[in-house]
Amino acid sequence: MMASRPARHRYCRCGTHLAADNPGRQCARCERSSRDKLIAPPQVPPEFWQTEQFREAFAAQHMGRVARAYRTHPHHYGVYGPSGISQTLLGQWMCLRQPQVSRFETGLPNQHLDTLQHWARVLRIPPMVLWFRLPKEKGKCAVTEPAERQVAEPPSNGVQPGSDTRGEHSDGPEHDPVLVAPWNHRGTVEAVVLLSGGDRVKRRVFGSLTGPALTAPAHQWLVHEPELLVSGLAGRRVSGKLVSRLSAMVAELRRIDDVAGGGSVLAMARQAFAGVAGLLDRARYDEHTGRGLHVVLAELGQLCGWAAYDNGHHGLAQRYFVAGLRAAHSADDRPFGAHILATMAGQAARQGQPAEAVTLVETALAGLRGRATPALLAHLHRQQAYAFAVLRDTSACMAAISRARTQVEQLKPDDDPPWLYWMSPSLVVVRSGHCLLELGQTEHAAVMLNEGITHFCGSFVRDRQIYITHLADTLARPGKQRDLDAAAGLGMESIGLAESLDSHRSMDLLRDLYHQLTPHATVPAVADFLERARGFVTA
Repeated sequence: MMASRPARHRYCRCGTHLAADNPGRQCARCERSSRDKLIAPPQVPPEFWQTEQFREAFAAQHMGRVARAYRTHPHHYGVYGPSGISQTLLGQWMCLRQPQVSRFETGLPNQHLDTLQHWARVLRIPPMVLWFRLPKEKGKCAVTEPAERQVAEPPSNGVQPGSDTRGEHSDGPEHDPVLVAPWNHRGTVEAVVLLSGGDRVKRRVFGSLTGPALTAPAHQWLVHEPELLVSGLAGRRVSGKLVSRLSAMVAELRRIDDVAGGGSVLAMARQAFAGVAGLLDRARYDEHTGRGLHVVLAELGQLCGWAAYDNGHHGLAQRYFVAGLRAAHSADDRPFGAHILATMAGQAARQGQPAEAVTLVETALAGLRGRATPALLAHLHRQQAYAFAVLRDTSACMAAISRARTQVEQLKPDDDPPWLYWMSPSLVVVRSGHCLLELGQTEHAAVMLNEGITHFCGSFVRDRQIYITHLADTLARPGKQRDLDAAAGLGMESIGLAESLDSHRSMDLLRDLYHQLTPHATVPAVADFLERARGFVTA
């Protein structure tokens, strides 16, 4: 009898023996290093800054030249290759696109103090070599505008310009416990308890996060390893049956959101979130039950964030998303954490932050660690496609659409977690049509939107209303696809669906369609639509 062949040992390039259940080519330590070098600038020694190229750049007071000297420094060759750090990667760290980094490096010196401070902080430039002063406040997070936009700089605390932050309980992100609490079990519990802290939180004004303040939680989720969960030792005992009931309740709230909109579930979801946060803080449970409670809390955080976003409360939505991300991290549920980051990316792209949206999706993809299903990958790539569409990067958008369609063709619903029940080929098709509409390719957009809506499940009332309105928008635009009668008819159908919804997004889209069709009021079908829609516009 032939002797069995001995198992072949595999090693990481650092020399570490790879475990049999590790399908990759790197050990855990090298894998973390590979991820880290794509997420944030590396630590550099003090002598790094003492080169002739740096001295000339600092003397010229030109941050773009400083950035170029930083990228091409020989110190980076061993990790990033013989060309150093690319403009694309540097732009990812700065939440800018590669052409913007190129213009920043080669154009006139940028004089905006907030922008200069932001670059100095992200690249960890020593204060003694700078020609300007850094703020004394620890943790203060500046937000930079793209260099080519000649507008007033946003506030340097990472809060979206135009957000109403005059409320009594308005704080910057550097003081927000949801954002700054430690990324461990205790930090998660403290953050969610404070977020669900009754009337004081309900009265608080949450400014929308932008730039690094928005993407920082994603980085924290990626680089921190979940710690072992501790058991709750005090209070009443939480049973596994209660966790199952809570999970079923979340699933039902999702279905209510599908047919009635975020405004119909936000209050209920926030109450449930507060209840589960209280159990984690004050109840008694074993490690297994504690993990289940964290999973439920993550799902409620995502649902609260989604409902708040659908209802127009963007800053509040972001806090719930981050709280849910923390809970998913504590439960070591990487797929659900990636789902939350994808949802955050969708919100960011629609709020005019497509570069941050791309960073969020790329972080989610990096953090999945081989635990993705085709449905989840399709979800991530469709959000990625929309972010690229808003950036007007047609080739990147089309590549992401192709990846999403490839993954959705491999759907195996039995292998997917229950919270991905809504993923379907028709959803990817209508989202692809929406991306094409954003890119101005109206003829192709009309075809794809119509195809997707034809097969769209009728139980998703709010989503159907949104995509019907997108199709009406497409048919109302100039081009061979224009059909004002059809656009008005779809507008009527959209109104019929919206009448049963409590959704800020749905109403906004209807108002936009109303104003878009107003110049065509002489068309009888359009006049009928305008008459019926007038009540929605003035509400």
